[in-house]
Amino acid sequence: MIKRLEFKKIISSPIILGLFVLFLLFNCFLIYEQSSIRNDMKSIHPIVQETGTLMDNEGSKKLQISHEEDLNTWNQLSQSKTGDTYQNAADFYKPELYYSLIESNIYSEKELQDINNLAIKETYLNSIQDIETKYSTLNVMENAEEGIRLFGLEGAVAETVREQYSVLKPRVEELIENKEHLHLFFHGKMFGTHSFLFKTLFGFMLFQGMILIVLFTAFIVNYEFEHRTALVTYATKRGRRLMWDKLLVSTFASTLVTVALLAITLSVYFIVFDYSGLWNVPISTGFLIELNKIPFISWWNVTFIQYLLMSCGLVVLCHILFVLITFCLSMLIRNSYIVFTLFGVIFLAGLYVPSLMPKDSTMLLYTHFSPFILVMNVKKWWMESGVFTTFKYYEIITVTGWLIVLLLTAWLLIKRFARENI
Repeated sequence: MIKRLEFKKIISSPIILGLFVLFLLFNCFLIYEQSSIRNDMKSIHPIVQETGTLMDNEGSKKLQISHEEDLNTWNQLSQSKTGDTYQNAADFYKPELYYSLIESNIYSEKELQDINNLAIKETYLNSIQDIETKYSTLNVMENAEEGIRLFGLEGAVAETVREQYSVLKPRVEELIENKEHLHLFFHGKMFGTHSFLFKTLFGFMLFQGMILIVLFTAFIVNYEFEHRTALVTYATKRGRRLMWDKLLVSTFASTLVTVALLAITLSVYFIVFDYSGLWNVPISTGFLIELNKIPFISWWNVTFIQYLLMSCGLVVLCHILFVLITFCLSMLIRNSYIVFTLFGVIFLAGLYVPSLMPKDSTMLLYTHFSPFILVMNVKKWWMESGVFTTFKYYEIITVTGWLIVLLLTAWLLIKRFARENI
């Protein structure tokens, strides 16, 4: 009954509900803005149905034959209309030819879509050799040394970075042996789906959930103090145990809000963008490489759907950490507005502290094991993610360590509150 009443305080708050709806609308707007590429993205589905996703020798030959057949069909059409033929689809888009053809309305919308799909298929075909070359020459130890030079790392820090990348090296060899890098996926340089989904959308959902969580956790923990009913509510032993109820309700509400944000936003995303046939593609595929040309190297051979679920689970855990941080602050400070402000200060401090560490001290690496830095790099969760956070179990260590410390702190504060003179 008490927990239900505490939960009712949250769901009856117009600010919480209003922000939740506003955040969902904002996420839908972001997806709508990106939706212009959805038709081009769909061009991969006929390819996958025809050739499968694995672009090894057999798969690439199938794609080559399919491309030649489609190009021959297009050349027959173009020759009948303009007398021109093309060695590849890209030639059709040369400015000196393309704009005059468009202005003359020689080709129908469907025919223009056909040549566009052919050009995209050609891009996938041309990318296969580039990906094989990229991964055959990939040397993660060189990447480590480059990062060490870039950030001026020295001594124990530099050695630790080298050790972690040496642990990553066998994983790269396994990745290439398994041909994970040769599986078709939405082309990263054309569409940037990984950055949009895991950096933009997940990033916004992390911060949206964090704002809601800090607000309602501080609100219900300080409710009695701010409404001047604390002397009555906490006059009994059961009243003093109310803080446990508030912590449990905040954690439950955090999970509920996070799951709702993820479920609704991702449902809209996957309705707009069709991932059929690609759910089981390895997340380390070379086709995901974006304009920065940095490959995505996961620590384990996981598929896209597995990676998505792992990331969703980590979002839930990060939000629980924010519940605990806010709860501990609220137990020390009896003002929701100050708690909210102080949480923001702590968050910014957590991002700034590593820059104060000496470049030759391992404290520089240890200070990166924080939820504040973790949520800033969602795009590279469970992957090689730069010299400061490339540890095989970085996400697990960070969440587990902070969870233990914060739970212990919350328990001590509740025990102290039970004996405190209000």
